[in-house]
Amino acid sequence: MKRWISLLLTLLILLPMSALAIDQAETDKQVDLIFRRAKAIGGSLVVIKDGQVLYTRDYGLRNINKRLPVDENTYFKMGCVTKMVASLGILQLIEDGTLELDRDISDYFGYDIANPYFPKTPITLRQLLSHTSTVSEKGGYSNLRSTVEQMLSAKLRRKNNFTKFEPGSKYAYSNFGSGLVGSIVEAVTGQTINDFVVQRVFAPLQIDASMEGSQLLHPDNLASVYKDGKLSRAAQRYTNSEIDHTPNPETHYRDLVGGLMIRSRDLARLTIALCGDGSVDGVRYLQPETVQLMRKVQMDLGKSVTGFSPYGLFLERNTRVLPGKIIYGHQGMTGGASNNVFFDPETQFIMVITSNGNSQVRDHGTIVMAQNMLRYTYPLFAGEE
Repeated sequence: MKRWISLLLTLLILLPMSALAIDQAETDKQVDLIFRRAKAIGGSLVVIKDGQVLYTRDYGLRNINKRLPVDENTYFKMGCVTKMVASLGILQLIEDGTLELDRDISDYFGYDIANPYFPKTPITLRQLLSHTSTVSEKGGYSNLRSTVEQMLSAKLRRKNNFTKFEPGSKYAYSNFGSGLVGSIVEAVTGQTINDFVVQRVFAPLQIDASMEGSQLLHPDNLASVYKDGKLSRAAQRYTNSEIDHTPNPETHYRDLVGGLMIRSRDLARLTIALCGDGSVDGVRYLQPETVQLMRKVQMDLGKSVTGFSPYGLFLERNTRVLPGKIIYGHQGMTGGASNNVFFDPETQFIMVITSNGNSQVRDHGTIVMAQNMLRYTYPLFAGEE
């Protein structure tokens, strides 16, 4: 008997305190309440501490008409969270010298690219990753048939595709700028950005995820997207498409913007690498110093970014969601749905919240549903008030 008691006490000591402290039923109730108040159609929540999953909750429906519930196998369309996930592969190209953060991107495209207002200031990968490149999507970006050269070539001086600031000097979130990173990856690897991310990010952990819906192993599990309670984008819109394995840097500048489809548990698992030292489950994606670099204020490094940005390298540094703390991660919104990743390297706390339709009300840019969920779960699981 004493031996069993001793063993039990040992196990209790080893268990995370949060796992012992929470009331499962009460936690489920409060989490569901946050989803419900945000008018979420369906959603999923994952909380990780010190690399271990402490809590998961699936809510609502992935398909209203068929009354199909969200469960652990549901894929969600990620929106801009795609950029953060892809960075686990993209920064590998920085580490091996294939790409350089402060090199003029003209070198990768084979022709001069420049902001006509500041033609002598190079546009760099560091600027694209930190949203300080001055590349704007107010011009030809909306024309699906435009090429990168037609929009950004220095010879053409298309001023409507740039803001009136010197590259690197001012933050302005740019999907076009982010998409150019995907084009650059295609130019130097000879792979589509999707094939590159599948190979470098998903395959090492055998994660079933893709920017091509028809590539998913179980496409019927993809959640449809809803806006204001009505169907916005049916899952079949993504799963019926043909897979494109032909790289084309000139036209694939939208692929990295927000196309990823992934399960909430797998998204959380990948975030462990960004919250920690660049590795997860024995797979090293990035060196610890690269992960640290991604989190830094780039203007402080004396490189090609000279103005403040809330983004490091495809990672947001959020100082508002938890006053007094820097919380890293990324937000993605698509067709009425939102997804948020938050993590705190100090406590090794990670929260992932996905949805296929919810209120788009924001507080200083952050979806209120995600903010409320973080403020509820962080004190409960991170061990800090």
